[in-house]
Amino acid sequence: MRCLLYSISRSAIRRLQPRVGTKPLSTLASGLQNAERVTVPVGSSGSVTIDLHNLPKVSSSEPLLVYLPPFSTAAPASDLAQLPRFAQRHATAVIHYRWTEPSLEEEVLEGDAADGENAVHRRFHPGWPAPIHDTLKAYTWIVENLIPATYARRDVYVYGSYLGASLATSLALTESHPHERMAVRGCVAYNGIYNWTMFLPDHPINKLPKSSSRNFLEEILTMPGDPDFQEQKQMTRELFPKPSDLFDPFASSCLFFHTPELFVPPSFDESAVTPGSSSAELPWLPEEAVEELTPLKQPRKSPLVFPPRKSTLKIPEILLLHDTPPHLPPSLMRRRQRRKKNTYGNNFRSQAEELASLMRRSINKIELKERLKWDEDMDEWNDEAQRRIQVHDVGVKGDDIVAATWLDERMFRRPSQ
Repeated sequence: MRCLLYSISRSAIRRLQPRVGTKPLSTLASGLQNAERVTVPVGSSGSVTIDLHNLPKVSSSEPLLVYLPPFSTAAPASDLAQLPRFAQRHATAVIHYRWTEPSLEEEVLEGDAADGENAVHRRFHPGWPAPIHDTLKAYTWIVENLIPATYARRDVYVYGSYLGASLATSLALTESHPHERMAVRGCVAYNGIYNWTMFLPDHPINKLPKSSSRNFLEEILTMPGDPDFQEQKQMTRELFPKPSDLFDPFASSCLFFHTPELFVPPSFDESAVTPGSSSAELPWLPEEAVEELTPLKQPRKSPLVFPPRKSTLKIPEILLLHDTPPHLPPSLMRRRQRRKKNTYGNNFRSQAEELASLMRRSINKIELKERLKWDEDMDEWNDEAQRRIQVHDVGVKGDDIVAATWLDERMFRRPSQ
């Protein structure tokens, strides 16, 4: 999937690997004997940094945790203290993807530049799709360099929060090949945005029903908001150069499973659909011309087949964590309870629940339906979707305890068969 959309192939990475030797593995800081750093070229866009923790302490077949930090930051001189507490006891690879840093001068070597004669300087501007390029390049390097030398298997688990959660889910969904010796087997994502198009004004979740009153609208606008969620919303323009980037399924994982419910708008604030005109309002124009001027209706959401039937992908075990959303006013709570669907909420919980429902539907409607063709005894699979895809409200405890328990149960169990 990634090779098709971004032309990132494993053969291309192999050709670039000799250049990695220009910045070999190095100890991050004195006293941190189990932390090393490597840089991986990303085409003409500089390089991505990977920090490797605790690898000398475990065998090459032990599970590996890939950690995607909550925000894009320059790789610090020492990163061990910044790891989540539960990650410090695992073999962990930290991918320092670039997304929101100011523009940097990157040295790019062309041809055989061992002597530096052909070195050129180009400007790299972070923004989508830079972070997914960084993540996929780094992950490919990890698989090719940390796979066991023997025929043993090595499980990879991914953990990401906030911006890292968006990248973690797309990485897990596109790199979970059960038959490969080293691939993603599970993912934990905390407070992620899995459908960025929900921030656009045309999205149905931002549309009030026609029967809404002025008082009801005022109540919606004065609702308490999660400051972390609002911060991500306000960063949309900084993270994505243009509205069409929000429709990329590698950014909005939900769009792997269904078509968008809106057209791409001309800007982040404008609507792509405006009220239409009738022939009575424009009597001086032919009816055919009026029809051409009348905008199309909002598109409907249609399911997509994911994973593709001919691929070897399989939806892995995924735990979606979220904070408790702000309490709704009593009158709004009563209105929502009278409706079967939450039409108004867009928060970390609704983002997690939407992605979870789509993944469970795929497991039930596609994966298990195919399995039924050759496995007549399906009783043991009745709860497979709920078991594999879990959503958990961490409340005031935070994600550390829940994530640690979930990961420990899987990373310390017997090797996968």
